[in-house]
Amino acid sequence: MIETIEIDDLTRDFYKAVSFRNEKAPDKDNVMILFYGDGIIINNSFKRPIGFSAESFVTSLESEIAEGTMSQFIIRELKGKTQVFGKLAHRISVYEYNLGEETSGRLPRGVNYIQFTQVEGNWRIISMAWCDENEDNMIPSEYMK
Repeated sequence: MIETIEIDDLTRDFYKAVSFRNEKAPDKDNVMILFYGDGIIINNSFKRPIGFSAESFVTSLESEIAEGTMSQFIIRELKGKTQVFGKLAHRISVYEYNLGEETSGRLPRGVNYIQFTQVEGNWRIISMAWCDENEDNMIPSEYMK
């Protein structure tokens, strides 16, 4: 269990680094330092996957802020489970997010699969791919345990 503490922290740091309020974009350096190399980020919530590097993901958020289509994005992990083998790790991370709208019910949720590698004793994110929950893809109950 101790071997996953740094991965738990790294996951929390990623969600915190990409979250923002008041049209203040995330700091690219705070995001990029969490990744090994350029990183691979895939949003598979739509008809076709949308791919990013860590840097282009933040640039995309900056563009949405500049265009006025996004003023806030807050994301947090609800549940996470990590498997480690040597210097590799995989995490299933169930998240919820808020784009700033007032909500009277449950926030939108989804699942993020995150892969990690250990480099010189430190864990870094290699890649992540996520899909938001919808009526056709509900989060499995075992992910919430």
